[in-house]
This record gives sequence, structure tokens and C-alpha cells, in this order.
Amino acid sequence: MAIAKDETPDAAALRSYRISFSLPVPRRGTLVVYDYLTAGDDQLPIAGREVFLIDHRDVIWQIDPEPGTTGSRAHEFDPAIRTTEPFVNVYAAGDTFYASRFNGDTFAIDMDTGHATYVGWART
Repeated sequence: MAIAKDETPDAAALRSYRISFSLPVPRRGTLVVYDYLTAGDDQLPIAGREVFLIDHRDVIWQIDPEPGTTGSRAHEFDPAIRTTEPFVNVYAAGDTFYASRFNGDTFAIDMDTGHATYVGWART
């Protein structure tokens, strides 16, 4: 199972993961997307929650996406579907930061808490 919210790894524990992408966030730190080995592998401690806000090598938060995923070609979001689909990208549009999964699910990130709310599907 993916890592529990209260078990967010510290910066030292994250050193074993390769950084896939990073995005500086003014006055907050850096959004970091860590690489995953296999989509859907529940044994990975950060599976489905690969995005972190890090400031001066300290973990501020780990992304906390709302449950669910798009489970069909219609790309309708179903909160009942459990997933460890990996996050692969982060970006900013205006003052909002987003994280996208490998399958195109896109989430708006609350930069104070790390909670991520599904906002739509985008081909990535």
C-alpha cells in the first residue's frame, strides 16, 4: 500500500529515489517529482504520491491526492477506483500549481497542505 499521510518520508529517505522533474516555487521551495519503477506497484513507498514540496532539503509535504482515477476511455473520474498511478509532472498556470499522472489525470495542488483535487484529464 502507498505510504500513509502520517508516514511522509524525510529528505534523507528520498535520496534513494531519482528526481524526475523539479519546479522552483517562489518563497516556498521546490516541487519535486520522484521517479517510479513500475506503475501500480504497491510495494513502492511513494507509489501514487511521488510529488513533494521541499525547502532547504526538508520535506514540507507529500502530495495527498483525492481518491480515484479515470477508469475508462471516456476519462470520467471515479473516486471509487483505488490507484497508485504515478505522478509524472508538475506545472504552474497563473497562481495555481498542478500535478499530472501518467494516465493524464490532472490535479490542482493546495500549496499550503499538499492536498490535490482532480480538475480534469489532459493528454500528457
